[in-house]
Amino acid sequence: MLNTKKKKFSQLPFFQFLTNSKIDPEQRLVWFPCLAHFAMSFKDLNHDILQDELSDHPLQKIINQQSLEDGSHWKWYLRDLDTLGIDQVMRFSDFLKFVWSEKTIKTRRLSNNLVAMCRYETDILLKIVIIAAIEATGSTAQRAMAQVGDELQAVKNKRCFYISQHHVNVENAHFQFANENCLLNIELSAEQKTKALVLVDYVFDSFTECMDGLMQYANQHKFKELVAKPKYALPR
Repeated sequence: MLNTKKKKFSQLPFFQFLTNSKIDPEQRLVWFPCLAHFAMSFKDLNHDILQDELSDHPLQKIINQQSLEDGSHWKWYLRDLDTLGIDQVMRFSDFLKFVWSEKTIKTRRLSNNLVAMCRYETDILLKIVIIAAIEATGSTAQRAMAQVGDELQAVKNKRCFYISQHHVNVENAHFQFANENCLLNIELSAEQKTKALVLVDYVFDSFTECMDGLMQYANQHKFKELVAKPKYALPR
């Protein structure tokens, strides 16, 4: 189920763009500011939604362990903004207009969908299914982003952490629900399996829409705009 979805997901135009070494690595990261809502919301998803320290369920304890690690990656995102030279001074109101503009609505929709799915899913096994799908999409995106990050360091001596092999290695080091065998070892009833398929589709559809939005932004903007204009890409 997940492997088939991952293969289709990996063929999105956005990932082909990220891994195209003929394009300047900085231009391939022009979309990076658009990811702000997701990067910061992912912190809340892990710390506020997925964590449940009062539960004694063994699967919830594994979720707690993983979410503790995943919920800290926003720090790398902020660090990379500075490394890329796009952590510019903006009026707070301008920043809010950008993050909540039409240009970033697909990123916000992804954040909101994931929070809603995880908050209101009370079945621990189905929550594992959701997390597995999130991890599956995330690992695909991280590998593509890591290629750009590695090239950026090699070409321009700029070392990133969120968009880097470092991020991939950290994810691989701790427990992964994205492994197909993990889901195969979970016994689901017929009703749960039916719902699981719907949930997996919803996660992949949400990530696909987000990636398409980032690709659209990359097609419309140049990286030099981010460096030269603090009010870049604000709605007019």
